[in-house]
Amino acid sequence: MIFTAILIGIGFVSGAAEFEVISFSCTPGEVVINDVFSCTAQVRNTGDSAGSVSTATLYEDDGNDWIEGNDEDHTQASGVSVNPNNQIEITFNGLRATRTGVNGFSKILLDDVSDTYVADENIEINVIDVVVVASNSVSSVDMSDSFVVSADVSAGGSIDVELTFSVSSGGCSIGSQSSSKTLSNMDDGNSQSHTWNVTQGTSGDCEYSVSALATGDGSIATTLDTSSSSVDCSDCPTESSSSSSSSSSSGGGGGGASSTELDLGELLEIKTIDLGVGEISSFLINGESHTITIDSLTPTEIVFIVRSNPRTYSLIVGNEVGVDITGDGNNDVKIMLKSISIITNKAKIILTPLYEYIPKNVGDVQPSEEGSLDLNEENKGDKSDDIGVAEFFEESGNIIMWVLILIFVIVGALFVYPRIEKKISKNRWQRKVVVKRGKDIAVN
Repeated sequence: MIFTAILIGIGFVSGAAEFEVISFSCTPGEVVINDVFSCTAQVRNTGDSAGSVSTATLYEDDGNDWIEGNDEDHTQASGVSVNPNNQIEITFNGLRATRTGVNGFSKILLDDVSDTYVADENIEINVIDVVVVASNSVSSVDMSDSFVVSADVSAGGSIDVELTFSVSSGGCSIGSQSSSKTLSNMDDGNSQSHTWNVTQGTSGDCEYSVSALATGDGSIATTLDTSSSSVDCSDCPTESSSSSSSSSSSGGGGGGASSTELDLGELLEIKTIDLGVGEISSFLINGESHTITIDSLTPTEIVFIVRSNPRTYSLIVGNEVGVDITGDGNNDVKIMLKSISIITNKAKIILTPLYEYIPKNVGDVQPSEEGSLDLNEENKGDKSDDIGVAEFFEESGNIIMWVLILIFVIVGALFVYPRIEKKISKNRWQRKVVVKRGKDIAVN
């Protein structure tokens, strides 16, 4: 492990400089395949004279070409003079890992002398990768029928893998099963698999994906792979029928809800709804119908479409967006994504009205600034011209009722008042008699 350099001056010969590697490390200590890393060697002059190392070459494990290029490509120049008992730092930059596994080094060549410190200390780098392949047991099923989704995982390096199943469209569901599965302590070249039982939805083909998040056993490097597939729904409503339904809806300003729509009516208060992919909720804004449809859904985000004037939005859990549905420049409704259930594959959405509700039966009568009522020109004429036969008799009936009540009150007053007055007069006479008798007794 000792390199001796003989320094020859003009007319004299110096002492010997001897070099050895005293430490070696790589940054980062764990990498994803095809990532670049660097390694640094601390080299000390253990001789009794100053000297230098012209070049240093880093060698991989024997027979394991896991770093891009030939060994000669991993050479760094130095040439810095080092005094005895001092050290120099030599860094190998631009190293690229091209093979997965826990890989090491065999030696460092200091000029033409080998130093095996890297092999003796068993210095290694964990190069990781992961591949996931999703497949389904059938290519097509009826609504509400079940099928099996399999995820096959192949490991590169020493990793733990977190599998996640998610639905992007079709409303299919895994019920109460967990959407996540951890595969621990996978070594380079190992394979494991996991399955989910999936129930076909009612709103179209089931499109899903399985993601595999791999983390190296040093918890430094991570990498993600995703595989997607789909299962056709053999008896779901066809796209043509749903398109015509949407077309008829938009033709009337968004009206015409299908049998699968959730109808909220006039949006006068905050509403909370649960919608899956392809499901629709309709609501009214001052009597005009509009809809919200979930276009796609993941465990953390949804994409939805607001109609009648179609606009697409995306929200992650906890965020909200204001929507100008009527096109007047003011937001009419605030839409918030409260949560997403991985069990039901539905998004919980909160709709908050922001518009001013104008009842249709108010007509053209509006409050003036002073609080009185202003009538439009067409209503300033004889109001009776606008009253139909039914309204006229209804108002006439009300007048007759009040006249009868008034007559009843007057008759009652005429009947009761004389009796009350007679009783009051009698009481007065009795009091006078009592007073007179009292005076007579006092005289006697």
